[in-house]
Amino acid sequence: MSFLNPILLAGLAAFLIPLIIHLLNKRKVVTVRWGPMHLLHEALRQKKRNVKVEQKLLLAVRISIPILLALCLALPVLSALSQLPGFDKTSLLVLLDNSFSMRAPGTGGTPRDKARNDLRQTLTGLSRGSDASVILAGAPARRLIPQSTTDLDSLPTRLEGEPSMSGPLALQDAFQLAQAELPKMATAAREVLVVSDFKWSDWRHLSEGGTLPALEGMLKQQQPPLVTFLRAPSDTESNLAVVSVEPSAFVVARGQAIALRARIQNHGPRAYQDVAVHLEANGARMRSTRVSIAPNSESVLTLSHTLETAGDQAVTVRVEGDSLPDDNAFSVIIPVREQVNCLLVRGKSRSGPLEGATDFLEIALTPHQSAATTLKDVIRAGVIEHHSIRDKSFEGSEVAILANVERLNDRQVQELEEFVQRGGGLVIFAGPDMDLRWYQEKLYNKGKGLLPCALNGFGHVDEGQAPARILNQRHTHPAITYFNDARGMRLEDAAFTHWLKFDKIEGEARPVLNLDRGDALMVEKPLGKGRVIAVASTANAQWSNLPLQPAFVPLMQRVVTYLATQNAAPQSQLCGSVLRASLGTQQAKSNYELKDPASQVKELTPRADRDGVIFVDYADTLVPGIYELKAKDSPGALVRRFAFNLNPAESNLEPMPEEALRTLAQRLGVTYAASQDEYARLDRTRRHGAEAWQPLLFALIIFLFAEVFLQQRISRA
Repeated sequence: MSFLNPILLAGLAAFLIPLIIHLLNKRKVVTVRWGPMHLLHEALRQKKRNVKVEQKLLLAVRISIPILLALCLALPVLSALSQLPGFDKTSLLVLLDNSFSMRAPGTGGTPRDKARNDLRQTLTGLSRGSDASVILAGAPARRLIPQSTTDLDSLPTRLEGEPSMSGPLALQDAFQLAQAELPKMATAAREVLVVSDFKWSDWRHLSEGGTLPALEGMLKQQQPPLVTFLRAPSDTESNLAVVSVEPSAFVVARGQAIALRARIQNHGPRAYQDVAVHLEANGARMRSTRVSIAPNSESVLTLSHTLETAGDQAVTVRVEGDSLPDDNAFSVIIPVREQVNCLLVRGKSRSGPLEGATDFLEIALTPHQSAATTLKDVIRAGVIEHHSIRDKSFEGSEVAILANVERLNDRQVQELEEFVQRGGGLVIFAGPDMDLRWYQEKLYNKGKGLLPCALNGFGHVDEGQAPARILNQRHTHPAITYFNDARGMRLEDAAFTHWLKFDKIEGEARPVLNLDRGDALMVEKPLGKGRVIAVASTANAQWSNLPLQPAFVPLMQRVVTYLATQNAAPQSQLCGSVLRASLGTQQAKSNYELKDPASQVKELTPRADRDGVIFVDYADTLVPGIYELKAKDSPGALVRRFAFNLNPAESNLEPMPEEALRTLAQRLGVTYAASQDEYARLDRTRRHGAEAWQPLLFALIIFLFAEVFLQQRISRA
């Protein structure tokens, strides 16, 4: 037997109080003899014997009452009963951090290894008949096994095959899974154990006052579980990582050079000097350079490479120099094409040089052809007048651009709509010759037409006022992210004097670029299988000097190639995302093999979605690197390549301070243990056996009634 409040056993000494009172009040009896006494002698002797027995019983009851009360308050636990069937069973639900940061090396091993050892010890300490389950809390959160199990030895074995390469902790999702799992577990004595390295990047929002609704709901249940945070510590804070590689174009031509801007981040207080940086293409090293990075800073460098083979080409930037190699590489897929066909629809023309509506676009999209160089342009730009649009004018084109087009007839609008619905891309540039009423009625059509948003007149700056400029902000659109660090190609340098004012940007429409006057400059909307981008300025220098800026060429190249590849897989995806490849009708007749970065081959079977699109998909993309999809009956023919990279947020290994973590645990209403030993001590203070205070309390009540009964009986005697 053990006691949860052993200090209260000192109350046992209270039994002396009724004993002392009894001894002090014991009276001396004086015997007086008189004549008829012998007649009552036998009756008195019997009565006296009964009274003495009852008094002794009363004394025993009064002594027992403080003893029972002290034992109840000390909360006795019969630990020996925990070995008997039916006693001290526990349901343990573990939320295990399996994010990439748990692989960080350190003294005594990685946090992943420490977490698994701690879990093994915890499971070993559970009594027979207990059940347990594990939820992997790294994004995407998921169950390790479909339901809880009493075969506790199987859980550590199952965890050995988990790579711990998931994204940052998905706390809300993990606790929602826990809420759904707890009612299915075997016993009412339930505990939730959260095992993590507790990185700042995962827990900062909670420490700064954020909420975790799923945890709050769990603790408000009628029988809430015990929730404990257990730290799997890591002493590694310095880490070097390639956090992004941004290609200068979405598509390149065979033999055309592409620029790759790589960001290399140094997380931690250690400086890295003369670090080797390698550029690889399809697994072969092409060239190397060196870079030095100061503590807690980043280095941005641009590497170029020429791709000579058509198809999906994998390009990787890799660094050397630290003990955590998994995030030292970042891969992208560059589609190499013979050409991308773009049709420029010209509005009213001007007679002067570079005054036509599409003149600057032709130069920007085909710069090598315009300069009469031997280099090849990936984009082939054709030009027609807007009144020349006929049936099948857009056949063979992947992107169409309208520049200062006044209006179109109904048949031409229908041609454009069918082109976009089939998967084509459309860019609409504004201009002074636009018929705003027609655009509003026919192309916007109350949100059902091609135009992404409504029109609300023109904006302009008065003479003497500063021109409008593109808002300086962090760009998130895929076609524009390249200009977050354009190194001399700043979109913000463009000046605008006139622009078309967009209105009702709602539904699936979203701004791509904004002006500092509060108006949107570019707005995008999906339509069918295609997309439409509306630009509030002209494609020439009539309303702005954007076409004169160095950024105009890469901007137009990226917009057009983005629209031309909108239905293709992204150049890079995060590990854990679903790999999906759309297939043509002929390709749907084959089965496919997918080789992952570890050279493991999986068989995939094509299937159709609700729209009839044939595709194959694969969800187990936790290992970073290149995935290759091939037709099973044509193993030599490569179909597609896909690049998956670790979430860069996981590369920052800065731990949450101990004091902040204990404060957070207290605010959330949970307990915290910094180590397995501390958790074991904490666990011993909880219920580890059958509690015996309930029967003692019942006995105490009976003794209280017995004391009153005996006192009244002795008084009547």
